[in-house]
Amino acid sequence: MYIAGELLKNVPVKVLQGSADWKNREVSALCQNTAKAQKGSLFVCIRGARYDAHEHLPEVAELIGANGVILVQEEFKPEELPEGVTVLAAEDTRLAWSLLNKAYYGDPLRDMKIVIGVTGSKGKTTVTHMIAGILEAAGFRTGTIGTNGAIFEGSMTSLPNSTPDASLIWSHLADMAKAGAEAVVIECSSQGLMQHRVGGIVFDYGVFTNISMGDHIGPNEHSSFENYLYCKSMLLSASRNAVVYGEEPYLPTLREMVEDDEDKNWIFYGRDEDDEYYAYDEERTFENGVPGLKFMVKEAMASELSGEDKSFSVCVNLPGEFNVTNAMAAISIARDIGIEPEAINEGLTHLAISGRFDIVFHNEKFSVCVDFAHNGYSTQNHLEAVREYHPKRVVCIFGADGNRSIDRRTGMGEASGRLADLSIITSGHNRYETFEQILVDIKRGIDPTGGKYLVIKDRKEAIRWAIAHAEEGDFITILGLGHEDYQEENGVKTPYSDRDFVLSVIRELGINN
Repeated sequence: MYIAGELLKNVPVKVLQGSADWKNREVSALCQNTAKAQKGSLFVCIRGARYDAHEHLPEVAELIGANGVILVQEEFKPEELPEGVTVLAAEDTRLAWSLLNKAYYGDPLRDMKIVIGVTGSKGKTTVTHMIAGILEAAGFRTGTIGTNGAIFEGSMTSLPNSTPDASLIWSHLADMAKAGAEAVVIECSSQGLMQHRVGGIVFDYGVFTNISMGDHIGPNEHSSFENYLYCKSMLLSASRNAVVYGEEPYLPTLREMVEDDEDKNWIFYGRDEDDEYYAYDEERTFENGVPGLKFMVKEAMASELSGEDKSFSVCVNLPGEFNVTNAMAAISIARDIGIEPEAINEGLTHLAISGRFDIVFHNEKFSVCVDFAHNGYSTQNHLEAVREYHPKRVVCIFGADGNRSIDRRTGMGEASGRLADLSIITSGHNRYETFEQILVDIKRGIDPTGGKYLVIKDRKEAIRWAIAHAEEGDFITILGLGHEDYQEENGVKTPYSDRDFVLSVIRELGINN
């Protein structure tokens, strides 16, 4: 049992109804779902896009009983509820929910040595795993929470979002801490930051990779680009050190949004000599069918202070100019912590990131890759990275998502039509739209390019066709789902994995490595 006053110690509240001894009430569980409310719960009313728990207070009061506690949004005026039920008001119940879970799970970060958050329109997952790889190579027992799940020392639990609900975050942090984790890296989406899913976490380092126009702006996401940028800035406000791409065009606006900017330690990385850490002399590598990168890193400030050239060489087993920048974010933190170049290289040359330029199959004839690229920007970056290695033919299989920005569809079509030798348009997550509706928007992007394309609605058939018709020197890349293990249509999620299906087709067709 927990005591209400202890759980709410760091949450400012005012009493709207109830006795003066509410702080001594025993709490059996924390809850924000009316279907799971039970006797003695501390119930937190969350106002969502489709459902508002405030509208069901009488039902909630009956479920939690006379000794229960209800937390509502400050401006809400509750109707008359059964006598004995305590009703408290908080300024923001989403933030309160995270702070309550932090207390409920015993503040599992209190003994962690390093806590890092990563945000940005692109690169969050890759940078998260790059940082974790380096930390592990340096001897830190490190967990990650993000797109690829909650991961610690080989154990992985799938998550519903890149930045899941606060209760899941604190629960997994508690499990990691109990198992001996010394460091954790958390992906922080703009939506997750806006909804305070990481509320109450003080990050040692907050990474801002980039921001792109047109992404995540809509009725169920962000009201405007300014709101989108502000929500990302919230991570830096909650961090002791702000690690930012130095060439970010919106950097001046970002700095205006960050709280305590003058007292914060800013670390800039990139390719510019004015950055504290910058990359130069980039090369492309290709070893055992895996494309990669090699470049030099200059520690500008350290070189200036010491009067010596503080530079070292880095190799990464991922391709693409953008992955130089991603690696620089991780390297900047590593060097600030004091991790040596040897451990940095160890971490960056042994990356295995599910759904991020994942070479599923390679033989002397052709290669097959799976990637999570799911809009125009990431599709362009991915295909440009592929072309840097000069395959004879690039075959791009992709599907765009339903009930998401139309710009994503046209952008993917335009990028694939321009950069692939053959595009195969197929289904992604259609959600509540038809494939035919989505296809219309994709064609608006691909048709003007004049690029050659096929339409094969069934994703499995599209992949099977590409592999069965592979030509000498083909690089077949499958975009849109990446690490995900399902395909969604009409509200139904059917188990499915691009990676697993590719391997099954390879076996079915008797193709040898």
